[in-house]
Amino acid sequence: MKILAELILRRKTLLSMLFIGLCLLGFISYRQLPMELLPSTELPFLVVQVNSLRDLDPEYIEKQAILTVEGAVGTLEDIEKIETYIRRRQATLFVYYSQAANIKYAYLKLQQKIDQIKPALANDFLLNVFKIDTEQLSNQFMTLQVRGGGDVDRIRHVVDRYILDNLANIDGIANVDVFGGREKSVEIILDEEACRAHHITANTI
Repeated sequence: MKILAELILRRKTLLSMLFIGLCLLGFISYRQLPMELLPSTELPFLVVQVNSLRDLDPEYIEKQAILTVEGAVGTLEDIEKIETYIRRRQATLFVYYSQAANIKYAYLKLQQKIDQIKPALANDFLLNVFKIDTEQLSNQFMTLQVRGGGDVDRIRHVVDRYILDNLANIDGIANVDVFGGREKSVEIILDEEACRAHHITANTI
């Protein structure tokens, strides 16, 4: 310890130059480091979307598509849990993976599994697999809230009639989704015996 202290006292100029050099190196490195408000990273989950071209009963979507998709996806490796949200025209499955999982490899395996089960589903459904990174979250999504007098259904009607198309027609906007309230729809209840007698299916109608 005494020898080290004596060396420091004798080499003050050398040590001062080393200290200044390290400070300059740190300052230059800091100036050249890329800085982002939200760094682009891969989140440990993937998304499977089940879309329909028309309004369907959520129970029908669950029985005809979601149970099959969940059963197939559940056979893959490194999956911790699956969360499913169903609406009348769309169902979304969030497939969460363990931290040790390779998301790029998991994405390929999930896409392959979805491609295998597509023929088993009715023509009503379109399946897509995609992954979300933080760059997408910061650059590609915007949430707008509409408030007004009346109930939620009235506000939904105003948005669908006066706001939705105007937003969708703006350059650079790929898609606009509306949440909340009830959409106008016509529910058709089929007589199963009559349909079988006339060889008519729901798809035909």
